[in-house]
Amino acid sequence: MHACGKKGRCTTCKMIVLAGMENLSTVNEREEFYRKVGGLKPNERLSCQTIMIGGELTIRVAEEN
Repeated sequence: MHACGKKGRCTTCKMIVLAGMENLSTVNEREEFYRKVGGLKPNERLSCQTIMIGGELTIRVAEEN
């Protein structure tokens, strides 16, 4: 679920990456913005802005969502 229509503006789709970060696309400018303002930790990504590039991924949905 997301509130912004998949634009990377609300962080409601935040996921905590437990394993497999190397199997995700690089952080884009929307995610980088949220990292700079403290909205995303290094092990967190926005699922609406992230693409699986291979392998496996283990995540947990952020509690505030």
